[in-house]
Amino acid sequence: MKHTYTVVGLGVFGSTIALELSRLGHDVMGIDLNPNLVNDIADKITQAVIADARDEKILRDLGVHECDGVVVAIGEDIEANILATLIAKGMTRPKVWAKALNPNHHKILEKLGCDHIVHPEHEMGLRLARSMTYPEVMDYISLGNDQFTVEVRASERLAGHNMDALHLRENDLQCLLIKHANQLMAPPPSGYEFKLNDKILLLGTLGNLRKITKYL
Repeated sequence: MKHTYTVVGLGVFGSTIALELSRLGHDVMGIDLNPNLVNDIADKITQAVIADARDEKILRDLGVHECDGVVVAIGEDIEANILATLIAKGMTRPKVWAKALNPNHHKILEKLGCDHIVHPEHEMGLRLARSMTYPEVMDYISLGNDQFTVEVRASERLAGHNMDALHLRENDLQCLLIKHANQLMAPPPSGYEFKLNDKILLLGTLGNLRKITKYL
C-alpha cells in the first residue's frame, strides 16, 4: 500500500530513510534547512524543500499534517528535534518517528507522546556486535517482552540434518519457515533436511535463541 511520508532532517540517517521509502514506492517529502542536502536528494524523492521544521505554519502549508507518517531525523540540534516532534505530534493524522540522541532526549520524546523512538547509532552498534558474535545470524526483529524473530543461515554443521538437530522443543523455540533457493516452506516439513545456506526463521526469547547457536 502506498503511503505519504515526511522526513525532517536530510543528513545520512534521514536521507537513507527518505531514499528507501521512495524506493519502496511511497511518496516522500524531505525537509532541511541546508540547501546542499536538499539539492542532493531533490531528484530522488517526490519533493525536497528548504524549510524550517520548527515553524508549524510552514509545515502545515507544505501539507505535513496530511501525511501518514513523519520522521524527525534531525541529529545535532536537540532543540530543533524536540520542536519538530512537538509540532508533528500536534497534528492529528501522522504517526511520528523521532531520532533520540541520548537517554534524556529519549525521555523528552516519550513525554511528547512520540509513537516510535529510534537510537540508530546504538542499535547499529548492537547489531554489529551480535553479528560478530553470532555470524550465522542474518537479521533479527524484537517483538517486545524479550520475544524475537531471528533469521539464521544453515552452516556446514547443520546441513544434512533435520529439525531435531536444532533442539527447538526443549528450548521452547519455533521454526516459522525455511527458505531454500526460491522455495519457501511455511510451516516447514518436519522431516526436512537442511541444505547449506538455507535461511531459517526462528521465534523465541533471546536467551533461548542464544542456546542453540552452537547447533547452527
